[in-house]
Amino acid sequence: MSLQTLQTLRDRLPEYAKDLKLSLGTLAGETVLDETRKAGSFVAAAIASRNPEVMEAVVTEFGPRLDPAAFTAAKAAAAIMAMNNVY
Repeated sequence: MSLQTLQTLRDRLPEYAKDLKLSLGTLAGETVLDETRKAGSFVAAAIASRNPEVMEAVVTEFGPRLDPAAFTAAKAAAAIMAMNNVY
């Protein structure tokens, strides 16, 4: 996903999704994670957002970069993120 595409996606999110906008921007500029961990982080954040447009765009772009075990781990991380948000 190009930075321009990511920026377009971020711009289309509602104002109440400010934290999601910030997280997507921060993750895009991340330099410490390897590409697999970065892809998993994008997928986990997208799933946790529960925003259909974000999930579709991010999973379409980054999902194929993950093997099945890593994709399952990203989904598990999203579930944990959702539980933490409830508490």
